[in-house]
Amino acid sequence: TVWSTASLTIWERLFSVIILPIALVFTALFVGSTTMLMQQSTNFARDLAKQRSALTTVARHYKFPPELCVRIRHFIEADKSLRNLREREDRLLKELSPDLQRDLKMQIYGALIARHSFMKFLISRNPPFVRHLCSILGIHDFLAYEFIFNPGDACTVVRFVVDGQLQYMHSYELEESSTINLLVGSSTSRSNAFDGSRVTTPNSESAQGIQLSEQVCRGKCVSEPVLWTLWEHCGELVSLSVGSCALLESDSFEEIVKLYPMVTWLSVLYSRQFIIHLNKNIMSDIVEPPAVQEWEPEAIVAIAKESGADLPFEDELPSHCSPQVVKACVLLSQDVATRGLDENRPHHGFTVIIGEEGALATCGKSGFNPFKGHDVRIITEDGLVCGEAIETLRRNAFHTDGAIVVDGLSGRVVASSWFVGDIRLGGMEGGARSRSARAVAQQAGGCYVIKCSEDSKGKLILHLGTKARVFNSELKTKDVGAPGSCQMAKDSGTTCNAKTSL
Repeated sequence: TVWSTASLTIWERLFSVIILPIALVFTALFVGSTTMLMQQSTNFARDLAKQRSALTTVARHYKFPPELCVRIRHFIEADKSLRNLREREDRLLKELSPDLQRDLKMQIYGALIARHSFMKFLISRNPPFVRHLCSILGIHDFLAYEFIFNPGDACTVVRFVVDGQLQYMHSYELEESSTINLLVGSSTSRSNAFDGSRVTTPNSESAQGIQLSEQVCRGKCVSEPVLWTLWEHCGELVSLSVGSCALLESDSFEEIVKLYPMVTWLSVLYSRQFIIHLNKNIMSDIVEPPAVQEWEPEAIVAIAKESGADLPFEDELPSHCSPQVVKACVLLSQDVATRGLDENRPHHGFTVIIGEEGALATCGKSGFNPFKGHDVRIITEDGLVCGEAIETLRRNAFHTDGAIVVDGLSGRVVASSWFVGDIRLGGMEGGARSRSARAVAQQAGGCYVIKCSEDSKGKLILHLGTKARVFNSELKTKDVGAPGSCQMAKDSGTTCNAKTSL
């Protein structure tokens, strides 16, 4: 073999000079990475050995049973890996801006909580609230055959199952299982559930349709009642596999809801129906939420009219709203909603506000007010409904865009075509009329507001403060004639000054 002894060219020497440092750098990176991984592995093994040693010492001192030691050891080994994963996630989130953090958590948890009907409704009505809500959700990782909670435990969080599978058993079901075990002479201890020996029971329901035993999978909501009332767990929740749950603290939920007026209003409506629904059945941690039609005013469809219903919120009327005046306005509104305006003209939706005249003057104004300077009262000092005043309203007030304002004590018609100045308390849901009705009901010391939609044939939505109710019933009154009786008398050529007592 003949070796060439020719000298290197300048380009070959330059290439060698450049390549050698690069090769050294990559070699150093490889050695450093390998050393770091080995160091992390050594640290992990050392920490694990220390925890195992501590467990052994404590177990000997307190004489732990063998199955308890096995459960603790499994938890320590798995928890170490999960903790490292969560630490990396936390480091990533800390590198992002608060706005990006909310977007990221909305992407992770938005579809999950949207499986709950109320949360899905809020996503469609107020996405910023749900985005804010997702940003405060915590995470709880669990292992297979781990007790999440037990009957009688205090409850402070709602759980949304992210992944994995769990088994819920109501205390009634547990009592029956314990009774059977005693009858057959079984001595199976409660702790054996952790080693997988307990056979999972199929889904079972009570006579009222409440889940006594159920396998809980992704998207299921557990312990929702804690958001709306004081709550302690009614059953046992055990994990059947490795998984995780998103946690919503009830106190944090309450603080965020207060920041969004429209969500506050909807939550009040929903929580009332939820508690009614809850009290009708056996208390359970897994509750199907009430249907939207039971609590969302715009979605309620009246099934049947109740005869002789009391005036909604009558016991809660403020001192500046007389029951006689409010009843007269409700009767008139129902009549217009059912029969339309004069000359068979259909109505196009309207709002009637009953409140204190002086206080309302600072909350809005009327563009053109035909009632200014006139003393038109829908009731007299004796509490009688004036048919002539009602027909004046029917002809001159209900066809305008703004609201009709009536003084709550005297019954004097203050204005028509009246618009509220600040509708922020009305939230973001619905049209201008719906938002204005919700807003003004909370202003001027509290107003009784009657809202009628354009397509209504008698259904009204009544507001007082933050409360709302759909009303489609016959109002209970004393010797009251229909407000339209005056118009029928005029059509027949007779004079009508009928006054009826509420």
